[in-house]
Amino acid sequence: MFRQEDKLNKANLNVPGPLSQRLRFEVEQTLGRLYADPSLVDLLDRLYLPFASWLNDKTRVGRGPLVVGLGGTQGCGKTTFCNVISRILNKGFDLNCIVLSLDDLYSTRHERLKFASQTASMFSVRGVPGTHDVSLALLLFERLKHLKDGEVMKFPCFDKSVDDRKPVHLWQEVKGPVDVVLFEGWCVGAPPMRGDIQHPMNALEANMDADCLWRNKVNQLLKEDYKKLFAKIDLMVWMQAPSYDVVYGWRNKQERVLERHLHDIHGVLLDTIDLKVMSSDELRGFMQYYERLTRHMLAVMPERADVLFRLNKDQEVVEMRFPLEH
Repeated sequence: MFRQEDKLNKANLNVPGPLSQRLRFEVEQTLGRLYADPSLVDLLDRLYLPFASWLNDKTRVGRGPLVVGLGGTQGCGKTTFCNVISRILNKGFDLNCIVLSLDDLYSTRHERLKFASQTASMFSVRGVPGTHDVSLALLLFERLKHLKDGEVMKFPCFDKSVDDRKPVHLWQEVKGPVDVVLFEGWCVGAPPMRGDIQHPMNALEANMDADCLWRNKVNQLLKEDYKKLFAKIDLMVWMQAPSYDVVYGWRNKQERVLERHLHDIHGVLLDTIDLKVMSSDELRGFMQYYERLTRHMLAVMPERADVLFRLNKDQEVVEMRFPLEH
């Protein structure tokens, strides 16, 4: 859930008044499709519309898509936020806005296992840099840049409940030209980690990466492949959690929502597939793969981002910062 304190209303963001009435139903539909808290629609005037209006002013229609990176810790609400903003830009500002999730760019399970066998076994677990198909991502961004009116392309979709990419016929279809790309993911925009990464941060690193091969490879990829990918971003937005301590609770809530809605997602196929929804204990172990880079981003991203949303422990926005306009 998001909340803005009165002080946030000081931002001089011009938002057309009638849009709120016109878009309320659209936002409600989006929240329902995502199984998100329906009360979030009440933030239309105070959060979603001001940000969408600001983005509208930054677009460059006819000159290629504006790529907006949006990062934040696991479970902070990035996907919901981006989907709401996309719907508002599409319906309220007549912009062709799409959401591209870093999660949908995971390599296939087969390719992750192959890469893990060549480097470090920990790369078999999705999440960190090294488990995404960066080459495919770069091709998608290049294709998007030149996508013309009437042309169509497909974006991959990843199914976390089966830990693999969906078949091509279920991929997202995008029609050109695209005006705005909301590129979201927990480590979108991450710079290489600084300082001593040799000392284990948690039990997982101590037991499974004693030789530091995995950590060093992650950092190398951030310096090379992922740097090229994140260079595609024109504007960076960061959702800042109050501390790392809240992240497990947020991510666990996300996993439980997935668990409750498995039938809605898979329908009659539910009994025929090998699902991989994590228990609370499994999630604690899984989160250790993310811990080092997440802590690093919490330390450095507030100063690196163009737009900053500060969250409290209840995922409510208590402060937002836009860049000074000259």
